[in-house]
Amino acid sequence: MIIERRWDVLVVGGGASGTLLVTQLLRNAPGPLRVALVEREARTGPGLAYSTPHSSHLLNVPVGRMSAFPDDPEHFLRWMRRVEPGTAPGDFVARQRYGQYLEALLRESRRAAAPGVVLELIRGEVSALSEEDGVVRVALAQGPSLEARAVVLALGNAPPADLPVDGGGLFESAHYVRSPWAPRALEHIEPHHSVLLVGTGLTMVDTVLSLAERNHEGRIHALSRHGLLPQVHRPNVQPRPPPRFSEPRSVRALFHALRREIEGLPEGSDWRCVVDGLRPVTSSLWRGLPVPAQRRFLRHLRTLWDVHRHRMASSVADTLAQLRRAGVLHVHAGRLRGFQMLDGGWVEARARPRGVVFEATFRVQHVINCTGPDCSFRGQPLLRSLLESGLARRDALGLGLSTDEGGALLDGQGRASALLFTLGPLRRGELWESMAVPEIRDQAAALARRLWRELAARPDAFASRDVHPLS
Repeated sequence: MIIERRWDVLVVGGGASGTLLVTQLLRNAPGPLRVALVEREARTGPGLAYSTPHSSHLLNVPVGRMSAFPDDPEHFLRWMRRVEPGTAPGDFVARQRYGQYLEALLRESRRAAAPGVVLELIRGEVSALSEEDGVVRVALAQGPSLEARAVVLALGNAPPADLPVDGGGLFESAHYVRSPWAPRALEHIEPHHSVLLVGTGLTMVDTVLSLAERNHEGRIHALSRHGLLPQVHRPNVQPRPPPRFSEPRSVRALFHALRREIEGLPEGSDWRCVVDGLRPVTSSLWRGLPVPAQRRFLRHLRTLWDVHRHRMASSVADTLAQLRRAGVLHVHAGRLRGFQMLDGGWVEARARPRGVVFEATFRVQHVINCTGPDCSFRGQPLLRSLLESGLARRDALGLGLSTDEGGALLDGQGRASALLFTLGPLRRGELWESMAVPEIRDQAAALARRLWRELAARPDAFASRDVHPLS
C-alpha cells in the first residue's frame, strides 16, 4: 500500500473531535493541503461515543443543536430528515444516527475537496511524537514512522480508572467491568443477575438502558456520593441571555447570581433556560476564575452542575422511572468503601450511606464502573511520553493538557508549540465546556483556520509531495 509519508496536518484520533476538524480542513482549505487521520479502530468517524450498538442510547442534545458546522446550524437536521422524514429540531435521536452522520461527513468532504486537498485514512495507534527540524515524527505502535508539519491530538475521553478502593480481588475477576463502553462488556451478564453500577451520571443511564435492552430483570443498584440522577430536558426551552456577573468573580458570586436569575424568572419559565443561556459564556467565565476557585468548584459544585447541565431525554427518564417502580433499579447516595469476593461468584460491596456513620453492604454478581474518564493518563502511553519529553504539560487542575487560547500545546516551560495542537476533552481543564459537539465544532472551525494560516506562512508551505511505501 502506498501512502504519503509526510503530511501537512496529521490528526490522531478518528472519533467526533477528529472528524469535525478534518471536515473543516477539507471543506474550506484555501490551497493544497494533505491531511492524514490516524485511528486505531476499524471505523473512522463515530468514535466511542457514537458507535454504540444500542438503539436506546439517545443523544443528550436535540437534533437542532447538533450540526457539525457553526455557520450551518440545521445541517444535521437536514441530514436526519433525509433518513428519517419528519424529524423535528427538538427530537432526541439515537446516537447511532450521529455516528452515521459523522461517517457521511468524512465521505462527502473527501469527495468534494478541491484539487490538491487530500485525506489519507490510516489504521494504527500512535505511541509517541517527537519534533525534529520543524516537523513532527509520529511513531506507530506497529509500522513505520510518519512525518507531519502539524499534529493535532483528537483523543476523546479516556476509559475509567479502577475504583479507588480496596478491590479484594474484584478488579482481576470476571465479575468486574472496568468500562461499560468496552466491546461486549455486558455480554456475560445474565438477565437475572444482580448488578452494582458505581456512578449515577449519564454513563450509568446508558448502562441501565443497555441492560434493559437485554431484558434484564435482576436488581440493579446505582451508587454515587450524592445519589443524583441527570435532570430531564423539557421541550421548547429557549436559552435566556446570560446574566451580568460582578467583578471580581468567585464561585460563590457566580452561584448566587445564577440563583437570583432563576428566582427572578417570570411565572411559567424554567431554570433550564438560564443554564442553557450560559453555554456560550461558560468557558470565558471559567477562565476568569482563579485556579483555587476552580478547584473549589470541582470539589463542591461539580456534581450539582453536571446533573443540571448534562441532562437526559424525557423518554429515557421515563424508562428509568419505570424500572424504579418495578423494583429493578435502586439509586443510593453513599461513599464506596471496598469489595470482598464471596463464594459462588458473589461480590460484597461496602458503602457508607450519605448522612450516616454505619456501613451498608450490597451483594451482587457484577460491578460496573460508570465513574467517567480517567484523567491520570494511565494506560495512555502517547500522552505520558509527551509529558516525559517536555513537549506537553498538565493543566493546573489535572484534567487534561495546558494549551494556549487556540489549542496549541504548552511545553514543559509554558511555551506554545507551533507544531502540536489539541481539541475536545483534553482542553477541559482550561475551558471546562469542552466535551460536547456544540463546543468541539467551534474549536474545530477555529483550529482549522489557525492551521491554514500558520502552515501557509511557514517557509516549507505545502512542500514535500513524495510518496513512500509503508514497508
